[in-house]
Amino acid sequence: MRLSTFGLVIFSALGSSRALAPVSVTWSECPPITGIECATVQVPLDWADESKGMIPIALARVAATTPQREGYMFFNPGGPGGSGVEFIQYSGQEIQAHFGAGWDIISWDPRGVGGSGPNITFFSGESDYDAFWNPLFGGGHVGAHGNLTQQSDVDLLMTQVSTYDGVAQSLNQRMIERNGESLKYVGTCAVVRDLVYLVDSLYGQGTDVNFWGISYGTVIAGYLTQMFPDRVGRVILDGVLDPEKYGNNIPMKWMETDIYDIDFALKSWTEACAGSNKCALSTRNDTSSSLLTKIDTILNTAYERYDGSIPVFNLSGIFTWPYDTATYAIQSSMYSTMASDDIGPLLAAIGQHQSNSNSTLLSGKVEPAYMTLPMGRSPYSVMPIYDTIPPDALSNIAFAVFCGDAIDDGSTTTEDAFKETVRISQSVSRIFGSLFPINSLRPMCHKWTPRAVERLPQKFNKQPKNVVLVMSTMGDPITPYYSARRLASSNMLGSKARLVRLNSIGHSTFSNNSTCIVDVVKKFIAGMPPDDAGNDEADVTCNIERTIFGAVPSTWQQFQFNQTHDEPNTSSNSPSSAARFGMGYGLFFGFVSASLWLLG
Repeated sequence: MRLSTFGLVIFSALGSSRALAPVSVTWSECPPITGIECATVQVPLDWADESKGMIPIALARVAATTPQREGYMFFNPGGPGGSGVEFIQYSGQEIQAHFGAGWDIISWDPRGVGGSGPNITFFSGESDYDAFWNPLFGGGHVGAHGNLTQQSDVDLLMTQVSTYDGVAQSLNQRMIERNGESLKYVGTCAVVRDLVYLVDSLYGQGTDVNFWGISYGTVIAGYLTQMFPDRVGRVILDGVLDPEKYGNNIPMKWMETDIYDIDFALKSWTEACAGSNKCALSTRNDTSSSLLTKIDTILNTAYERYDGSIPVFNLSGIFTWPYDTATYAIQSSMYSTMASDDIGPLLAAIGQHQSNSNSTLLSGKVEPAYMTLPMGRSPYSVMPIYDTIPPDALSNIAFAVFCGDAIDDGSTTTEDAFKETVRISQSVSRIFGSLFPINSLRPMCHKWTPRAVERLPQKFNKQPKNVVLVMSTMGDPITPYYSARRLASSNMLGSKARLVRLNSIGHSTFSNNSTCIVDVVKKFIAGMPPDDAGNDEADVTCNIERTIFGAVPSTWQQFQFNQTHDEPNTSSNSPSSAARFGMGYGLFFGFVSASLWLLG
């Protein structure tokens, strides 16, 4: 049965409120890639009330090829909204090559994604999509300001409260009109119950759950440790989206956590790029400092020359990007900075457009609203998609999951969210802090009304049966090392977690190649977790062997954790610099190809 607590609907105790017998799963080949098998399993729409009907869950796997299976690993690539089936189709075989031929490598489309029910729909196509989001873009609108260190830009932002309110309210109303009660049944708790049931059906009832969650997938993994602590097998959390904050805090109240390390990551990227003939932005004589100046100049020029039009690349290559869109493109490119150099060519192209309007380095239409939804993107999709709107953006499933999982105190307003954006821009990141109104779900969640029927508003104080592995790079642009350290600390998972830090940049260790990480994972899945250092610092510190530009900068060996993140910064002091794009460096402390992680 359900219990009502603080106005929230939650399940009592652990596990499912009613037992559903495991089923036999039938697999079949699924194109376009040979060697991939797909299946569908029916699960209850509502795990507390099977009378509400069943929904399909789509799965994909690379099956073990040895006579005796050695093990299995479920994956979730992130989101909310990332397709596990697509992830396996494009990366599963390479992952199995690392794990070994005796391992099943498997994933599923979470509820509302891809081939899994319930069917969630919002936009009918590109024109519908553009029409809905475009009121936030163009001159005088939310996406037209600079980095909010100038009062004129702050004033512009605050004039847009009512417009933003209208879009957020319309989003909520239209999602309900088109999807009804289904929106209540796509929450993370239900996804965890689906995962456990899939394990029961595939590997036997009560079998330990082996799971590797990346980005939002770490919320699934974190919830698993609390909902089914006795079922935790080999569980890896990589690129941690803080699951305790996710379930307990109003989304707007922890926005700054997302970008704790992004300025540091950008500076670290310039250290690797500087002087390399493999980096598109650098000349032989460039230094980290000169590259940061180049970036500052590019963004400042975008701000000064912005003509007020909706941001697109047209086919002649003439760009019309305001500051926020250019900055967001940089942020997106940083997801896999050590897997491929997306930042350098992007910035070089923008710079050439600014000096030569006939440049054709970049062409094709960019869907500006798609670029505003990074949490609806999978972490392995690292660049804007030209002339294409992906299914998760058309369905808006990310809003249904993220906002539906969140709590709401009933008093948060858009004005509060905008003021918080200004504070973050002026005290946390002066280059990326201003992006929240156009690149985050958080400022709209207070207008979202369909809450998940089951949520997890509780402290993470349950100890899982087995040790879990918590991993992070030191320069993650969206899920900072701070979140991994916090989850593995003595106040949370403690001795049941091993913290692994990678002295590199990029979103999750999965975006890097490190023989050290590979060794740690191999031993972990074989039942040999790292030794416990006995404190809240990393139990293992790994490095990468080379960057995509060459040798690893010596500064990367001295990466230090920013202790100031232990408590959120609530200072409202404005920066002393009056520069529009002062980066505040004093504050620093498609798929990613699986082969980059596997090859080490």
